[in-house]
Amino acid sequence: MSDAPSSFTVGDRLPDSRPRHLPASDISAYADASGDRNPIHLDASAARGVGLPGTIVHGMLVMGQFEATLRAWRPGLTLHTLQTRFLRPLPVGATIHVEGRIAKVLDARSAIVRLSVRDDEGHAICVGDATVSD
Repeated sequence: MSDAPSSFTVGDRLPDSRPRHLPASDISAYADASGDRNPIHLDASAARGVGLPGTIVHGMLVMGQFEATLRAWRPGLTLHTLQTRFLRPLPVGATIHVEGRIAKVLDARSAIVRLSVRDDEGHAICVGDATVSD
């Protein structure tokens, strides 16, 4: 373990990410790229048929916003682990906000970052912890 000062400080927040709108065209493109064409993401009547209010964004697309935010914060960052929990579905057409803060410094070059994706109403959609290093 190095005696160099840590490049992470507990409590430091990641810079505010720009809100991202997730329109149906983005969801359709993601479905094509991922091969996940589950109708709950693409067909409102199918989504309503399983009790959803309408189509929802793919969970993996939501989760991918964590990596994008981390890389925008520190482009050379290495992402070692990412654990997430989905709290509610995100309707297609929503705008999301990604937030993060340093939860724990592991050593001089690595830390755990606590992350969340929220909708415009402030509801947490997905939360997670990422183990990262410089």
